[in-house]
Amino acid sequence: MGGSKRVRAAVMFLVVFVIGVSAAGPGWAQSAASEVPATRADLSGTQILATLGAAVGSLFYIPFKAVAICPGMALASGASLAVTKGDRDTAEYLLRVGCKGTYFITPGMVRGREDFQGSGER
Repeated sequence: MGGSKRVRAAVMFLVVFVIGVSAAGPGWAQSAASEVPATRADLSGTQILATLGAAVGSLFYIPFKAVAICPGMALASGASLAVTKGDRDTAEYLLRVGCKGTYFITPGMVRGREDFQGSGER
């Protein structure tokens, strides 16, 4: 499979995945308190555009988070552990900030109904 075919397959997978997630309703990671009753606007193009935006956003953000942010903070965490001669608090904080948080962007995040936690706990 060529490079452009892989990209198209990945985009199609993400679009189908995000549409499936948004159609299924709240998932295990979504709290019921943030759920807002559906309106006519939810069934129109607004939800479709939010789903498409979430798919495109996830397509770029997931690799950035998984390949750059988390490994970079893991290296910083290890360096911190070495420089401070074993101060685990700082090392654990750096690792938590880099690797926890949002990986998938949902349509609710695009529409401002869910929180985006890009850098884990603050």
